[in-house]
Amino acid sequence: MQINNKSNNKFKIIHLKTTISTNMDCIELGKEGKRNIVVVSDIQTKGKGRLNRLWYSNYGGLYFSMLLDIKDIKVEQINFMASLSIVDTLNNYSTKDFGTVGGQKPKVFGIVGRQKPKVFGIKFPNDIIVKNNHSTDYKKISGILGEINLNYGFVVVGIGININNTIDAEIKDIATSLKEIEGKEFNKQEILNVFINNFNKYKELTEKEILNKYKEYSATIGEKVKIITPNNEIIGIVQDIDFNGLYLKTDDNVIKNISVGDCIHLRKK
Repeated sequence: MQINNKSNNKFKIIHLKTTISTNMDCIELGKEGKRNIVVVSDIQTKGKGRLNRLWYSNYGGLYFSMLLDIKDIKVEQINFMASLSIVDTLNNYSTKDFGTVGGQKPKVFGIVGRQKPKVFGIKFPNDIIVKNNHSTDYKKISGILGEINLNYGFVVVGIGININNTIDAEIKDIATSLKEIEGKEFNKQEILNVFINNFNKYKELTEKEILNKYKEYSATIGEKVKIITPNNEIIGIVQDIDFNGLYLKTDDNVIKNISVGDCIHLRKK
């Protein structure tokens, strides 16, 4: 296993050729008292997403975890800041303009004034999605897994972004990569640097600024969804999102605040 130590602004970067999980690596470093470290690996043999799901981590993707001191960050904002940093980074490399479909303009994100609409958005709680070409549907390109250790006082934010990797056949209908979208390969180190700069930028913003930006890029607000919790399933239309979760209006006009659960968009037929 080769280790390359670099630095980027406020973070020390450790680059591995292969590892079991960059989150696991950061947890071990956190217990040793280390902070402000990014562990990035070319391959993860047991990368995971939310609910212990497997994250396909074959060569070509960007897989990394950030080790942060819990005193330096508001825990409830971490997913929001990480999601926005990914979206800003990917939109920086996007050249696509998907135009109209069937006389209707597909859903895009971040339409502000006369700026170009963006095709990457955030599906609550932690998925980054891209609108499919010539479709109103979407595919996943990135995911986030946050882990908190109160005993040692640190937070780990694990991120996987499909950059140059080939998407596994069994998830090809629901996942994509930047290479697949743009038709060319990208420099992963450059993308990581852009992400870190974006994350540092969001650390300086107020709660209101972060939340407003998140809502701007939300793919979930206004959508009909099914929330699967450990105890039940709830279906409704998402009215709003804040740091306490999403606010869903059920068919009987009851507003429910849900902070934990799997959010499934009920796609239009």
